[in-house]
Formats: sequence, C-alpha cells, structure tokens
Amino acid sequence: MRKNTIAVCFACLFLIIASPAYAWDVWTTSPWLAIITRFIGGVFVTVRPIEVWNEDGAVVRRIQSRHIPKDAAVIALDGEEASRLGLNAKEWKSLSLLYQAAPFDKSQSDFFFSDPSALPFIAQRIFTVLSQVDPGNYPYYQRRLSEFQTRLDSTVIVGRQLLRGYPLLDLGGGFSRMLTAAGCELVPVDRQLKAAWEKGEELELLEALLEDSLSKKIPVLIDASAPKKLREFLQDNNNIVFLGKPSLEQDLLLFFHDQYLLLWNRLVALRQLRDGKK
Repeated sequence: MRKNTIAVCFACLFLIIASPAYAWDVWTTSPWLAIITRFIGGVFVTVRPIEVWNEDGAVVRRIQSRHIPKDAAVIALDGEEASRLGLNAKEWKSLSLLYQAAPFDKSQSDFFFSDPSALPFIAQRIFTVLSQVDPGNYPYYQRRLSEFQTRLDSTVIVGRQLLRGYPLLDLGGGFSRMLTAAGCELVPVDRQLKAAWEKGEELELLEALLEDSLSKKIPVLIDASAPKKLREFLQDNNNIVFLGKPSLEQDLLLFFHDQYLLLWNRLVALRQLRDGKK
C-alpha cells in the first residue's frame, strides 16, 4: 500500500514538472510593445496586441476596447495612447502605463523602438509590469530581461563587425538608430529635397542621387515608415534595400540581426560588382 502511495506521489510530481507553464493574457497597445512583452514574458505570457501592422507596415487597429476584459492586464506606452484606444484606469484596473507621457514623438515609433540605446529601458519597464502582475514568476522575467540585454549587446557587436565604417544612403529613417549603432555612416540628405521626394516631386534629382550612390557602391535603403509615394516610386528598383517590420511572432533581436545581414549581403554584392568591372 505504501509503495503504491509513493508511486502515485512520484507520478503526480512528474506531471507537475512536465506540464507546460500556464500562460496568462496581457494586452498591449502597439505591435512594438507586443514583441518586447512577448520576449520578456516568454512561456508565461500570451500577448494580445490591440494594434498591429498591415501588409504596408502601417499600424491598424485589430481589437476594440469593448472586447478587452475589464480585469485584463493591459500595457500602454503612455496615457495619451491609452486614451486614444478608449482605455482608462477607472474601467481597466490593471492598465499599466510605461510613461505618463512618452519621451518621443509616437509617430516615430519605429525610430525609437529600433534604437539599441532606448530598448533596455522599455524592456525594464515591461519587466516591472509583468513582475507586479505575476510576482511568482519574478525570477523568470528577470532572467528574460537579462537575456534581452545580453543578446541586444551581442547583436549590435555583430552589426559593427559587419557594417562599421560603411556609408549607407537611408531614405526612410525609421531604423537609422539601429544603423548608427552598428557604426554605419549615413549619407546626409538635403531635408528640402527629401520632403519634395516624399510628395512625389523633384524625382529626377532623386534618380540622379540613386545613380551616383550605385556608382560609388553605396547601398540605398528605405523602410515602411517612409511616405507611401516615395516607397511606391522606389518599389520596382532592384538596387534599393527595403527594410520591413518584424512579424508579431518574431524574435526582435533576431530581426535586427537579419537586417544587419541583409545590408552586409548588399555590400558584398556591390563590391563584387565593382571588382567585376575592373
């Protein structure tokens, strides 16, 4: 009888250890917050983004506030963003604001969330929220935060090894902090001309700049944050590198790593083209 009891206890213990972790829901206002929250939360969190990116990389709303449970854990960048989406602390008691007011222009979210010097602070604030809501898994979230910082540093180091000192012509600007962190030298672009190009004007000057960059073996890139007219003008140009948005299920740091490799491969192709013409 005693042996049977011990066997049952061991079986129960095995099932507890082997069973998957319970994942609790957390709602995030933006796709960028969703990706970072998913990283820090790991197996214990199911992230439900209220806004997502569409096929063009623009932010669109997927979930209306009336469909978010009033007892749900919700993470917003700041009070203005929460209010814009119909969320308030009076109705959603577990609404957490990372900032009372975001320290940057939210129309430039790509620029901020791809900045390696800013990301650790965002990750730290998300870690604090998750740990307060789920204090039992504090050590796990702490390990994930440490992993985030370590991998971010190593990703930037890889970027520097590949791209440091190389000139790039960045016509988008959404990921410029990611590029400068890797030591890229961004070619300055006249602001008035760029504003004209974004309106679909003075395009003959843009074509001349593209030809000049190609002759100098300087990669030209653009991202989804650039105005639609400029992206449409460049979309069929095979010499342009397009940087997209990460998928909501993608590891953010792996995404950055892939962008660095994409640019490095473009540099290699340009150098081979140059050597082939000699």
